[in-house]
Amino acid sequence: MDMRRVGAGVFLGTTLLVTNPASAAVPHVVQPGETLSGIAAANGLATDSVAAFNGISADTYVTSGETLQIPDATEAPAASTPAAPAASTPATEAATTTPMAPVGLDPGAAEAWAAMAEAARTQFGVELQSAGPLSGYRTYEQQSLLYDQYLAGTGAPANPPGSSSHELGVAVDLATPEMRSVVDQIGGAYGWSGTIPSEWWHVAWGGY
Repeated sequence: MDMRRVGAGVFLGTTLLVTNPASAAVPHVVQPGETLSGIAAANGLATDSVAAFNGISADTYVTSGETLQIPDATEAPAASTPAAPAASTPATEAATTTPMAPVGLDPGAAEAWAAMAEAARTQFGVELQSAGPLSGYRTYEQQSLLYDQYLAGTGAPANPPGSSSHELGVAVDLATPEMRSVVDQIGGAYGWSGTIPSEWWHVAWGGY
């Protein structure tokens, strides 16, 4: 039998058998409170790289019990490269360095969040961010969806619709435990604090 090795394949007669290297990706089961960005950061990867590897968008809201594949550095798709910034003026520099509050917060909560985020950046070098598009303000319908997922065992803990501080625009779910540690240290001065002992990610403004 004519057998010749060619690259990563082997010729058997006229048939080419190609051997593919095994993937080094590691499965990760999403735990309550975890987010796609937090999981990516914990593994030293960009959020959009992990998202692309799993065939989802970077703003996907992952749910408890879901399994993600975490690639190693050689398998991870390259992170998207942001466009080069335009030349800055003093006004645009101020705009780009001012922390933005999650969309939809109560005006007072948003103002306090921005001040706290600036302190977090200057004192700790930490950018305070919400865990995803449904981690700040939620409509009644969005809260209903999350509550249904929680009851089904596929989502993180969520209050019944009509009873969540997220619907009032005064709560944010943080992306990482490091951010919560910073809020625990400085949040009280801005009216922000953790209000649910079992949920490290949940912080609220004004005592809600």
